[in-house]
Amino acid sequence: MTGAERTAAVRHWLLAALPDGERTAAAADWATRGVTVLPCGMLFSAARLPSDIVASAAGSADWATIDRYLAVSFDGPVFCTGDRGLYVALLPPSAVRTWTVAGVALLGRGSTMMVPAPGLTRDRTAGAYWAVPMESPGVLCLPDDVAHVARLGLRRGGCRA
Repeated sequence: MTGAERTAAVRHWLLAALPDGERTAAAADWATRGVTVLPCGMLFSAARLPSDIVASAAGSADWATIDRYLAVSFDGPVFCTGDRGLYVALLPPSAVRTWTVAGVALLGRGSTMMVPAPGLTRDRTAGAYWAVPMESPGVLCLPDDVAHVARLGLRRGGCRA
């Protein structure tokens, strides 16, 4: 499978989180704004990791270093919000049943979030981007890996007031 085919498959999978009638508008948002709103809880849940916690875990405030750290730490997709305030790791929807990391919100059913277009990386935008691109449909981060990074960052002093 080529990179373009993989990106198209990921795009299709993410859009499947929406009802049929909303997918065209969401795809248009990706094309024009680079982001769209997707619901959590059906295909994925989303751990919102404050950037200071992630930087503490990575031992660096450099965005490229953090992105590399996350790629090694997680076997699933992570994006950074446009304001660089949050990293969002996509996890299985079932993660909400057992999530207990204080200081890190996990969004599930009933929540929505802005998601960058598949394939949008830091070198292609000043806004939200995929720090760890989604390589294949349905391949998500493991909750234990995300919890480990969050707890490590919190232990090292990263926390929001």
